[in-house]
Amino acid sequence: MPTLDSVGTGDHVCWLVGPGDDFTATARAFAADGALFGDKVLLIGAPDSRWSLDGTPQGLVVDPVAERAGGAAWGPATMLDMVHREADAASRQGFRALRVLARMDRVWPGGASPQEIARHELDLDGVVLARAAVVVCAYHRAGFRPGALEQATGVHPHLLGTRAEMPGFRMYSAGTDCWSVSGVVDFEGVESFRTALDALVARSATVRLRCEGLELVDAAGMRALVDAACGSPGRRIVIENPDETFRRCWSLLGYDVPQIPVELAP
Repeated sequence: MPTLDSVGTGDHVCWLVGPGDDFTATARAFAADGALFGDKVLLIGAPDSRWSLDGTPQGLVVDPVAERAGGAAWGPATMLDMVHREADAASRQGFRALRVLARMDRVWPGGASPQEIARHELDLDGVVLARAAVVVCAYHRAGFRPGALEQATGVHPHLLGTRAEMPGFRMYSAGTDCWSVSGVVDFEGVESFRTALDALVARSATVRLRCEGLELVDAAGMRALVDAACGSPGRRIVIENPDETFRRCWSLLGYDVPQIPVELAP
């Protein structure tokens, strides 16, 4: 995405905020658009109520750092619960949708590991898909290591900002326990891919991966699928719509055996 102007209901955006970006102005414009379109606005760690068009507070403004200073146990799980709760409330209250902008360096003031980011964003993606919501997760470069930023971009359907840390693949929710995978999974992005897979198999007995948009999976990517499935007993990964090249390589690598709980579906 070149800007946040085109976001709509169901969008889950990773915004990589660089040192030259005017975060405050963009955040206020995003929130003001919500007021115009009839959305309920939730700002997490973002500018205060001065974003409103007439100076009157609109929506909810929460600062996780201030909440912690007041004794609250505020973390990514709190954010997930808040988005879930406020999306339901927005629907009951007659809003078009819930519009969220979260400054992730306030959610994780000490930074976060790729594993933490994968778990949180994949859970959040499911909430966005199931509820009438649009969520923008703003990752300031200064607050996260490059590997964490790469992980964040790989588990969002949309990206705003520089693509320097964007891996070749994208993984995002396509339904209950079903995830769309697109792009390229090779040795450069396999670590992020494996981290995302581990987060999925930890939460579901069967994970379905829709691969219509998947252009290539190299041997390292296929090994990541095997290791993720075999690393959690009782789990199964179903690969939907793999192309013939994927099927042939899978068989040649010796993975098409009952001992490996990965199924290639039609």
